[in-house]
Amino acid sequence: MKQLVLLSAAAICAATLATSRLPAQASTALTPGARVRLITPRLESSQQIVRVITATRDSVEFRSDGYPVTRSLAISDLSAIEVASTSRRPFLRNMLVGGGVGALVGGVVGYATYEDSNCEIFCIFDTTRGQEAALSGSLLGTIGVVVGAGIAAFQDRERWTRIPLDATVAVHPAKGGRVAFTIARTF
Repeated sequence: MKQLVLLSAAAICAATLATSRLPAQASTALTPGARVRLITPRLESSQQIVRVITATRDSVEFRSDGYPVTRSLAISDLSAIEVASTSRRPFLRNMLVGGGVGALVGGVVGYATYEDSNCEIFCIFDTTRGQEAALSGSLLGTIGVVVGAGIAAFQDRERWTRIPLDATVAVHPAKGGRVAFTIARTF
């Protein structure tokens, strides 16, 4: 029975951790103001990250920070469209990692550098090997939490989600008994 409870708890924890790491589903619609990367040979690489002004099924009107003029491109001219999504800064994770590493290193250092004291009269810091390891671990763990939070404060994550450009091919009769092909790309 005890094994069944432990196995159930482990399964619930694993399922919770697995689902918490799944990214939110990205919207495939290009909304006005969205930050996107338009991959095309018609734009320099410094001008490919833009803000969408309007988007239709066959064109995108945009403005880039590097070249602040409103421009428009046909969807057929684009190789790909990627939408930017920023995620939260990993404060908690970095603080936990910093605190854990600091506590571990501090505990090992405190345990390894312990020396018996010959204190007889006024003994404030007369500690055992375990107490020395705990004090060092606590001190370096606290420093690790602060360093982890500082690192997280300067981290921004920007992820790019590619929007599929659907290509449709149509074959239809043309004048003179010929056959014509039409290719259209939409998103």
